[in-house]
Amino acid sequence: MSSLSRRYRSAQPDRGEYLPPNLRSFGAAPFGASQRARLSTWLGEAGWPRGHMELAELEGFLVALIAWPVGISSGAWLPLIWGERGWKVPTKIAARAKYEEFVALVVGFVQDLDRQLSTSPRQIQSSVLCGSSGREQVGGLHHWGRGFMTALALDGHGLRVRSPAAGAAVRTIASRTSSSAPLGSQDAAEVLSAVIALMEQRTSRGPLGPLESVVPLDPP
Repeated sequence: MSSLSRRYRSAQPDRGEYLPPNLRSFGAAPFGASQRARLSTWLGEAGWPRGHMELAELEGFLVALIAWPVGISSGAWLPLIWGERGWKVPTKIAARAKYEEFVALVVGFVQDLDRQLSTSPRQIQSSVLCGSSGREQVGGLHHWGRGFMTALALDGHGLRVRSPAAGAAVRTIASRTSSSAPLGSQDAAEVLSAVIALMEQRTSRGPLGPLESVVPLDPP
């Protein structure tokens, strides 16, 4: 080891000390237009591991974790976003400040999607699938679907314990977002409708924890 390497070795961040976030106790993370733009730009930069997600794929991935709850820790699903397997923080966000900012953006994105999908009527107004057309929509659908299916693959039970309606919704998403599927003018709307159908049947908030219980009204 050179003298220069020895001198600066202790200054390198110890990525093994970085813990995955507990989304149930993380607290509210702001996520508006500026945070969305920052996350999109950041994910589009060079320097990430091969196979990392960009914004459309990330949205599909997070929506699946919310609408099709998978009982899995952040340490298992978060590295898939930046293209790693197992708990390994990439060089791209190895500096603690960058790691914490990136995690806060992802958590904010999860919380924002859950908020939109939990309102009445359910919707994702800010979805990357809204307002796009032509090649942009085709590419967005394909990437979105890939992220969605990546999350579903984390559930070892697959579709076996879900209802026929849930299975039909997943098949709609798979068929409309497949790379071999022809573009239809209503594909994005049908995908989002299928997500809403899944939300109606979910039993938890995925990485955000149990559904908030509804306090029963006092009897008259």
